[in-house]
Amino acid sequence: MGALHARPAVEALNPDLPWVQERGLHDGWRRIGSRPRTIDEYFAVERPLLMPLPAELFETGRLLTPRVDRYSQIAVRTNRYSVPVRLIAKRVRVVLHTSHLVVHDRNVEVARHERLIAKGGCRLDLDHYLEALIRKPGTFPGATAT
Repeated sequence: MGALHARPAVEALNPDLPWVQERGLHDGWRRIGSRPRTIDEYFAVERPLLMPLPAELFETGRLLTPRVDRYSQIAVRTNRYSVPVRLIAKRVRVVLHTSHLVVHDRNVEVARHERLIAKGGCRLDLDHYLEALIRKPGTFPGATAT
């Protein structure tokens, strides 16, 4: 069974922090269990086999392509999110992340929402409906175009 070690108090795990670099550099002398070689010796064998990191970023979100309904909303999982009214009846590309989602029309980002946790929720952004209100100012009683 492994020993428990106290964690240093830091705001975020940043590899640029000196203690992280120091710990990583001085940990290679250890042997894992009863293995015959140290960590540094195993790494020296693996190093020539490692490939360089890719230049482009790796997308970690889930890609979806919902259709925008007549209320200028898209259904993502069990929730609804608003998009600009000019996209009604079009398919949009949504990248769903753990904490937010990003909506694209072709390659242009058109909306970004914080992800809803509960089922059946709705997140609307008034700015997405302003375009319709300018074209049809009588939509709301007493509304005027400015």
